[in-house]
Amino acid sequence: MFPRLKELKDDIGANPELGSEEYRSSKLLVEELRAHGFKVEYPFFGMDTAFKAVVKGKGKGPVVAILCEYDALPGVGHGCGHNIIGTAGLGAGIAVSKVMKGLPGELWVVGTPAEEGHGPSGGAKVRMARGGVFDKVAVSFMVHPCTGPTQVSGNFLAVRGVGIEFKGKTSHAAADPHEGVNALNAAVLTYMAVHANRQQLRRDANAVVHGIIKEGGLASNIIPDKAVLQFGVRSSDDKYVPTLVEMVQNSARGAAVATGCEVTFTVSDGLKSNLRNDGLENLFGSMFKELGWEYEDPVKTAIRPPGGSTDFADVSHVVPGIHPMIGIHGQDIAMHSRDFAAASLTPEGDKGLEVGAKSMAMAAVELLTRPELLAEIRKEFEGKRL
Repeated sequence: MFPRLKELKDDIGANPELGSEEYRSSKLLVEELRAHGFKVEYPFFGMDTAFKAVVKGKGKGPVVAILCEYDALPGVGHGCGHNIIGTAGLGAGIAVSKVMKGLPGELWVVGTPAEEGHGPSGGAKVRMARGGVFDKVAVSFMVHPCTGPTQVSGNFLAVRGVGIEFKGKTSHAAADPHEGVNALNAAVLTYMAVHANRQQLRRDANAVVHGIIKEGGLASNIIPDKAVLQFGVRSSDDKYVPTLVEMVQNSARGAAVATGCEVTFTVSDGLKSNLRNDGLENLFGSMFKELGWEYEDPVKTAIRPPGGSTDFADVSHVVPGIHPMIGIHGQDIAMHSRDFAAASLTPEGDKGLEVGAKSMAMAAVELLTRPELLAEIRKEFEGKRL
């Protein structure tokens, strides 16, 4: 089976598709699942490139859901390795399906589009989590490739997007600039005001604010009447995120007053920080040990500041979940880069695919056959969820 998984991984990697547009990639995964006896709903949950594949066991029991991603990044292709994520989930699902006749419960393989946030299906897991897709699921997981050491689990930041649009008035930039209202000036003042506020951000909340000026005029001899910015605010403390949003908005409001512009905002619902689960971390740690795969001490992982966000974090608030990071390269290349996209197609990427698929398949069988383990994981989840 592995040669076929590698073939699919490399095919998806060589033909990247942006979120909400993963028609070819999702079709490849769905066709493979159907060929192995899964009952597949595709499209799923109102999203063209989402799917839900199910194989049932011998009787009543828990539902284990393995999640797949397969969208790429603009300009860099699979610089986040989603070609590995999708095919690892596929491989794990197929492996478990071969023994499901002797196991209780159900196994789901769920295709979740647009994790990177592009198009109408952006953050599909959030929509699924809020819409009840996982309400009957006992536990859910996926794996993600990374640079550096493998991590059993990690911390992810809550994030919200803040769009800002300034409206001014055009005029000739040399003959009569006094007749104009410069929207670009408002954008620049906003950017610098946000930057000036960084010193006051809570360090314990791992606050991150990043932004760009998307639009600032059409010609240098015209006072710009429109400017557009896009910011992202992140924190490990979900309750601190609204404060960060307000800081960005207040920076823009002050710039609007200073320049005489009008300002409007668009704020996204965003993503949550993840809810960790010791029971699942111990389970995957034992799977990696059994496979002879080295991973970082979870204590070391836990104290490292989180650096990214994922819509899987929202799933972890609805059902016990885990998102191990499988190291496929050293520290010398960056995620979200063309170099990492290339690394996903190397023998190291192949090994990451193999370890990811095997560890998830092994974990799924453990969870389907050990009700006492699942009960402990669920008990911990309910305690943290409160």
